[in-house]
Amino acid sequence: MKMKSAKCKSQNKFCILHFALLLPPSLRERKRYLVFAVISEREIDKRELLKEIRDSTYSLYGDVGASESRIWLIGYDKKKDADTGTDVGVGILRCAHDKVEEVRAALACIHSVNEARVGIRVVGISGTIKGAIFS
Repeated sequence: MKMKSAKCKSQNKFCILHFALLLPPSLRERKRYLVFAVISEREIDKRELLKEIRDSTYSLYGDVGASESRIWLIGYDKKKDADTGTDVGVGILRCAHDKVEEVRAALACIHSVNEARVGIRVVGISGTIKGAIFS
């Protein structure tokens, strides 16, 4: 197998992405994508939610466990439910493939975000973003 040569003049996102693509698929880290719904009293901001997810993960599993789970919030969309009048948000969270149950437990432990009561429910789990979006 012929390896590509990578030339980077500076450490930027393109350079890091280019190096990541040089790895064969068998050596890349496996990921899972969790689709979740947030039901809340008021509209929840993406940054507030991410802070609570990280705080919950750190309090449950410590620094080592939180870093091994490799949590990344891919996307979060908020909207108002016309029937009940509650705020509903839908998001996609990326994590390590072997830490899915730990991340689900961390999401279940979140009861409030910035003094607003919330409930987080995992809707589905997928191995690809495309599968997560269409589920």
